[in-house]
Amino acid sequence: MQRYRRTLCWLPALGMLLAAGGCSIPTAEENAAAATQLVATQVDAALPWRRDPQADAAANQQIDALLADGLRLPEAVQVAFLAAPDLQVAMEQLEISRAAFVAATTPPNPLAVVGVREAGGNLAAFYPDKSISFGVLQNVIGLLNMPDRRAIARRDLARARFEAAHRAVTRAAEVTQAFIEYDAAQQILQRREGMRNLARAAYEQRRAAATDDESQQSLLGQQRGAMVEEDAALIRANLDARKARHRLGELLGIIGRQEGWQIVSGMPQAMPEDDPATTALEQAAMRERYDLQAAVATVEARLRVLSTQRRFRWLNQLEIGLFREKAIGGTAFTGPNAVFELPLFDQRQATLLAADAELATAMRRLESQQVAARSQIRQLADEMATARALVRHFEAEVQPHRQASAGAGESQGQREFRSLLDEADRIGLVREYWKARFGLALASGDWRTQSGLR
Repeated sequence: MQRYRRTLCWLPALGMLLAAGGCSIPTAEENAAAATQLVATQVDAALPWRRDPQADAAANQQIDALLADGLRLPEAVQVAFLAAPDLQVAMEQLEISRAAFVAATTPPNPLAVVGVREAGGNLAAFYPDKSISFGVLQNVIGLLNMPDRRAIARRDLARARFEAAHRAVTRAAEVTQAFIEYDAAQQILQRREGMRNLARAAYEQRRAAATDDESQQSLLGQQRGAMVEEDAALIRANLDARKARHRLGELLGIIGRQEGWQIVSGMPQAMPEDDPATTALEQAAMRERYDLQAAVATVEARLRVLSTQRRFRWLNQLEIGLFREKAIGGTAFTGPNAVFELPLFDQRQATLLAADAELATAMRRLESQQVAARSQIRQLADEMATARALVRHFEAEVQPHRQASAGAGESQGQREFRSLLDEADRIGLVREYWKARFGLALASGDWRTQSGLR
């Protein structure tokens, strides 16, 4: 009996050693803070986790305060972080990965076995009426593979943090683009309203002074055609502004919450002096983009899973325990027991094939994401360079040509109309530049530096 106790006393000690040897389990707050710290390196706004009604109430108060006096661009990102429900979904998914990490760091429970035996047959009279057996079994494989399971869960937790951070930074970039889009649409709408009013006033003035002369009627028809075109352009500009508002409201998470919110103009009218180099952005993106880092963590986890499956292929089940059997009124018997699987038929071929395929899939997905990131950066860089060239062309060629074509006989109303047209066209071109610049900043993985905002 003493010998068996010495033989098996290492089982609980091994479990405690493995449990204590692992890294500490982060709390829910620490886990969320790890993701929000990643966001903080890219975005100035704070990303809260609304876990209870009190946090929801505090967030709602802050949202109302930000919307009260007109929303500015930095405040728009903060409102999205406070109100957007899908960002809270990303924060909640962190708890799913943390739960898997908790499970991986928890040793398997021992099994208790209890049985009752009754003697039978012709010789039953020579044995006690009943015997009772009881024992304890411990899953040894579950203890031995704990370091592997913990390492896999740790990488999955890192993946979840990177994905949550990437979703938040992406939302900040999308909100910024939508804010600029709405701001520009409003400015263009204002210019179009002024142009429509000037065209209507010019038509009314010519109609009042028109005679029955054929040439006068022809000029009146041309003036009316210009007024009708400006009416249609105003309708389209109004629709563009409404669509841009709906899009921004959706990204902010405030549609249906407050209908009278407004924004304070925030689109930069001037472009930065130069644009970032595409080659440097590609190299940085491979290291810095959170979605690529999440894909790398997935590959590392799949690699560790395959390694674990191979290591325990031939000994997938092993339980060791101590049993004691005692006959009523008789002698007690104590001894060890072992339960293990004989890999005669199932030698984990399917498990290994699946683990190998999942690793290969994760690696190919990482390669695909890297290729897509490079392509995205190059495409957005071309769009940004083209938008800059169009702005420069407009300033150097289009505006001077319009002014030269006007002639000395241009009226005050015509000058005002041309000025509004120039402003509307330039606003649209500058908007396209900033949309491409913001997209490029997000694609590079360095939103704070490459966005060009101050």
